[in-house]
Amino acid sequence: MIDIRVIRENPDLIKDSLKKRFKEDKIKLINEIKEKDILVRNLKKETDDLRKKRNDLAQEINELKKKGKDIKKVLAEAKDIPGIIKEKEATLETLQNEINYYLLRLPNIIHESVPKGKDASENKEIRKSGKIEKKNFEIKNHAELIEELKLADFEAGRKLAGQGFNYLFDDLAQLDLALQRYGIDFLVKKGFNVVIPPMLIRKETMEGVVNMSDFEEVIYKVENEDLYLIGTAENSLVPIFKDEKIPYDNLPIKLCAVTPCFRKEIGGHGVDTKGLFRMHQFNKVEQVVFSKPEESYKLLEEMQKISEEFFKSLEIPFRVIEICSGDLGDKQAKQYDIEAWFPRQDSYKEVTSASNCTDYQSRRLNMKYLKKDATRDFLHILNNTMVATSRAMVAILENHQNKDYSVNIPKVLQPYMYNKKKIEAKKDK
Repeated sequence: MIDIRVIRENPDLIKDSLKKRFKEDKIKLINEIKEKDILVRNLKKETDDLRKKRNDLAQEINELKKKGKDIKKVLAEAKDIPGIIKEKEATLETLQNEINYYLLRLPNIIHESVPKGKDASENKEIRKSGKIEKKNFEIKNHAELIEELKLADFEAGRKLAGQGFNYLFDDLAQLDLALQRYGIDFLVKKGFNVVIPPMLIRKETMEGVVNMSDFEEVIYKVENEDLYLIGTAENSLVPIFKDEKIPYDNLPIKLCAVTPCFRKEIGGHGVDTKGLFRMHQFNKVEQVVFSKPEESYKLLEEMQKISEEFFKSLEIPFRVIEICSGDLGDKQAKQYDIEAWFPRQDSYKEVTSASNCTDYQSRRLNMKYLKKDATRDFLHILNNTMVATSRAMVAILENHQNKDYSVNIPKVLQPYMYNKKKIEAKKDK
């Protein structure tokens, strides 16, 4: 949610941001908010004046009573004031709800450094890491490979819960767990605190984290309950300080979690329909940071660097993309993606996203910090995928695949897999 003071004092800043996002149609919301805000402020003044008048009249009645004088005229004047106040308060509440409705539909103000572009085709590549190894054999599709190695059963998962749910076995299950444990250990060494958050979240709280209109078709709802399954640990980590005030010296607060994630989205063809690349249930290690406004962009760069170090340690080639204005989500002011190299697909695909959402979420969730001068302001909130294990496993299975169709386990993961060096077919005894 955008600060309404910006709409009052510098609406052109928001209009320029909307134009950069190619969302000029939302400019009309600013005018709606401004008009209703003027009505709200006028009504508040009228209501405050009425309250003062009511109090003054009450005091006058008391004085007249003490002096034994007639109070009928003053009582008659005071009689209607509570009803008028109640009507104005009801109108105020309606107007404020309308303002909040429009504010919730305005995207965050883009950082000045975000490159302008209409869609994902105009995202900016800013660096690459790792050497792409040209294989002298045909790389097997990861789904075909792990089925042959009897490390997954996609059909059994489909029968149980539908497409996008899979059974993983033995070395593949161990690889998933290894990525989770290594990811958490990696972040703990970087100063993050581990949290096990709830997997379910109420709609009101979820609306503070994401725009529900964009996500209702993606997230799973519990029938007959005001509860949704999380699509990422961000959903339940971000609201942890809802309605609280954090002391200045406690910031930044760096949290990480590993959770199952649940999403309905799935691709329509090719690699997306079978395998690990895009699943309805997957595991992910997530980073969330709560920051002072003046430190948030520095922290974004630090978080991004952490994820890059992580994927370098897995010996997976990747590139870093800065998301352009037209491809940026509503809550993000600035975002980087890491796209790992997938040799079977002969292309880079997204594996992480790092975002600075500034105070967009904290305003919705009423999360503030106490400044040194005892005043309060809204926190800046950042999030970053450390590793979504499903896609990382596909990258490992493709990039570290050998001619005999065994797969080298990255050295950093071997201690988490009982020092095993390869995933390969089991030898008959």
